[in-house]
Order: sequence, then C-alpha cells, then structure tokens
Amino acid sequence: MIVPRRQASVLYLETLQLPYKVQFFGVTDEKFDELVDEDVKAELMDGVMTMHSPASVRHDDVVVFLIGLLRGFAEERAVGEVFGSNSLVQLRPGRRFAPDLYFLRPGRMPRPAPQQFNGVPDMVAEVLSPSNREDDLGPKRSAYREAGVPEIWLVDPSEERILIDRKRRKSYVTETVAEGRAESTVVTGFWLDAAWLWADPPPPLFRRLRAILK
Repeated sequence: MIVPRRQASVLYLETLQLPYKVQFFGVTDEKFDELVDEDVKAELMDGVMTMHSPASVRHDDVVVFLIGLLRGFAEERAVGEVFGSNSLVQLRPGRRFAPDLYFLRPGRMPRPAPQQFNGVPDMVAEVLSPSNREDDLGPKRSAYREAGVPEIWLVDPSEERILIDRKRRKSYVTETVAEGRAESTVVTGFWLDAAWLWADPPPPLFRRLRAILK
C-alpha cells in the first residue's frame, strides 16, 4: 500500500514519544531554506537539521517572562533590541540557531529587519527542557563559544540554576547562580532574582521590571 506523503508524516509523528528530537542529515543551507518556513521550527548545525518536540507550558512561561523583562529594560534604557526564537541567527554558514532569546546592541539589526540575523549576538539565552537539554548544554553551547558570543545564559528550571558563560579574551568563565541576583555584564544594569524564574506561575512582570529599573 502506498501512503500519501502527508499521511505518512502524520503516522510517523504519532509513533514518537514525548519529548522527542528528530534529525535530518546532509542538509545544506540551501536545503534548509527549502524545508523551513514560519510554520516549521528547526535548527541547522554542520549539515544536521534538528527539530524538537513543542516546548512545555513551564518552558514557555520562563521564556516569555525572561524576554519580557529584558525587552522592557532594553527599551526603557535604549540599550539595544531583544528577539525570541521565532527568528533565526546564522552564526556562520551551516550553523543556524533559534535561541530562546538574543540581544543586539543598537544599530546591529538591519532595517527593514531580514528573515534572520547574520552574525554573532551580543547575548543569547537558552531555557533548558527535556528535549533540548543535551543539545543546549553540548554542541550549541560550544558553537556559541566558538562564535565568540560575549555572554551566554543557560537557564535550567529543573535544577533551578542559571549558568552564565562570559567571554574573557580567548576563553570563557562560568558563573552558576542558584539563588539571589543574576547580573548581565553585556546589558549594563540588567539583573534578575533567580527565584523569579522558578516561581510557578511567574510573578507579575511589570512589578519585577520596575524593581530592576529603580
């Protein structure tokens, strides 16, 4: 029996166990452009295209809260722009990621804004989840370092800690924040209390933003 392509895809996806990670090998930049659009979320690293299962509500809560805090701060202080995972970052040919959050200093994003940012963000943040944990802590973290991203935040809700990699000349130093303030050295003046990220539901966003902006 010949199964139509769309039906075969549905049957295949129904057999996957959550959380899942699907990888396609031998994918070029050109093929990636053919396969991925605004309805398909995927990343590319050295010929391997990866698609993860949808994020959990908990993951989404943390991402939205973090983006809201940093975007509100950046707009109020006019220090740059904040973007989410709906836009891609091409660190170099063959490496396209969709960070949960990335920050650019003023004037770095071309206008009108392109479909993806080509270059190295000033800061990236990834919120770990069961489906992406291995990749975010492994190859993606290494790729961000190889590209020279000045500051990398790895937010881990399950362990209730934040790993912050900061570039120091040709290497990185890592700070682990489990409680109290986590501060950015790239976005001067921005900080948050780690406990805000572990609260379920998240605390009122604008109250916390006002505290940061004092």
